[in-house]
Amino acid sequence: MGSQYREIQLKSGLDNYIDCIWKESYSFILSKNKSPFLIVPDNTVELVFTANHIKRKDKKSGKNLCTVKSHLCGLKTRPQMINLDGEVLLSVRFKPFGLYPFTKIDLNETINQSTLPQDIFGSEILDLEDQLFNCKYEKNQLDLIEAFFLKKLYQLGKERDEVFDLFVHAIMTHKGDINIEQLSKSLSISKKTVERKFLSKLGLTPKKYCRIVRMFNALKIPENSNPQKLSTIAIDHGFYDQAHFIKEVKQFTGMTPKDYFGIDRAIQRNIFLS
Repeated sequence: MGSQYREIQLKSGLDNYIDCIWKESYSFILSKNKSPFLIVPDNTVELVFTANHIKRKDKKSGKNLCTVKSHLCGLKTRPQMINLDGEVLLSVRFKPFGLYPFTKIDLNETINQSTLPQDIFGSEILDLEDQLFNCKYEKNQLDLIEAFFLKKLYQLGKERDEVFDLFVHAIMTHKGDINIEQLSKSLSISKKTVERKFLSKLGLTPKKYCRIVRMFNALKIPENSNPQKLSTIAIDHGFYDQAHFIKEVKQFTGMTPKDYFGIDRAIQRNIFLS
């Protein structure tokens, strides 16, 4: 499966906002597994283009979240189960903090949601979708995506929020292990100001986002694949102790660390490779 996964980088300044365009064939895994796939919070925001249905359920409650085709999957804070009934054409993976310049909505509306692309980017995204499905060559698809988002960036004309960017950079640099209140005080910026910016531009409070980033890094798959002790992972990633780590893993995955590290990451495997 790993050999079927490809990432393509955009340029023209869009790499400040968009992590990559990715493509992956699911035909092999779908032929072997018709069961739902576990999806855990992975610090991604995905714009998925597909003509096939994707059904999402909340793992804990079993509640149906949605059945959609092309959609934007916002940041996740809870585990989900998803069913795929066919291939994805391609997906635009935004940096979680890179979506706000392209939309007028507050991004707290996208958390744990699969939202129709036109509700995020306007009806013109439907024209892009049609063009992508009718395009035979990958290079032309990439050109279409690049042109669309460069135009959207110019149309909305949103300036980068330096305070928001500074705090996001600090969170990413420290892999979520950072005290937001102390950072706010050191920069003479009120905690409420920072929280307001995060809720509008990311959809989460900075404290909650720190937890997402810290957990994402703790759950990565080591290159050498040698399992570490839970106590070592906990200390290395800024958890209070092993018990704190176990509690957080259960909340974000619905499983114990031992059980989660033992499963096949399936369609999320490439995201969690370190």
